[in-house]
Amino acid sequence: MKMIEIHNHLNKIWGEIFELNEVLREKLKPLGFKVEPVEEVFNAYIFLEGEWREMLYPHPAFEIKPQGEVGATIQSFYFVFGIPKEKITKEFVVEFLKRFPKSYIYGTENFLEDIYNHHSPRNPDEVYMDIKRGQEQVFQFEVEAEDSQDIENKLFEFIELAKKYKVLEI
Repeated sequence: MKMIEIHNHLNKIWGEIFELNEVLREKLKPLGFKVEPVEEVFNAYIFLEGEWREMLYPHPAFEIKPQGEVGATIQSFYFVFGIPKEKITKEFVVEFLKRFPKSYIYGTENFLEDIYNHHSPRNPDEVYMDIKRGQEQVFQFEVEAEDSQDIENKLFEFIELAKKYKVLEI
């Protein structure tokens, strides 16, 4: 492991998240969202080598109110939105998974058990049935991307989808 590579990668993700925060603050305000400042997030998990692993180190992220977060880990850039179970429809799940194959869906209480994990994809009908049968009241819909520009583009695509199905409280 080369320290300079770790250093450069951490500077890259933190720098891009600070820039993305500024960009989204302006772009999302007219759409009814409030973008909070970048924070150090602790007690998070990352999916590595086939399992969720705790990150004892911080990563950069910021809230998009209501219901969302954008951030970066050593692995990828991401956004995640919590959606109440009663607002989730089969059509939304099908279109979400079609548009965002590199995604995760999990509950807020038992967040280490995936309803959907792009490393072992499942049929959207099965995913929807697990959501409806599950005990969770809010489900997290998380999307990954390689860089901050890609996650920004996917975020606006998600917002369009969320408005179509009325799953966000904006």
